[in-house]
Amino acid sequence: MSDVNVPWLVGGILLVAVGIGAVVLIVLLVRKYRFLRSPDTPFPAKFAFWGSLVYTVFPIDALPDPIYLDDVGVLLGAFLYISTTLRKKRRPVTPSDGPRDAAG
Repeated sequence: MSDVNVPWLVGGILLVAVGIGAVVLIVLLVRKYRFLRSPDTPFPAKFAFWGSLVYTVFPIDALPDPIYLDDVGVLLGAFLYISTTLRKKRRPVTPSDGPRDAAG
């Protein structure tokens, strides 16, 4: 293999890895959709879900289309925010959730 083909090979592998990562994140967000259909789900979580999907498929991006880092970043951020919001919503609030003193 010549030295000229190495950058193309590395670039191709990175592009495929980022594409697979984006597909995985979209699948995870679609799975979260069933939790977001609940009427007591906060609006910001619903907005993060729909906004990230629209940004991913919208033809105008912050970075050119061959670079999917912005799309993956938006999807990852939305997934983390939705997961955190849904975890807080499902966890019952108890008095022991308050701040703890140094004694433990």
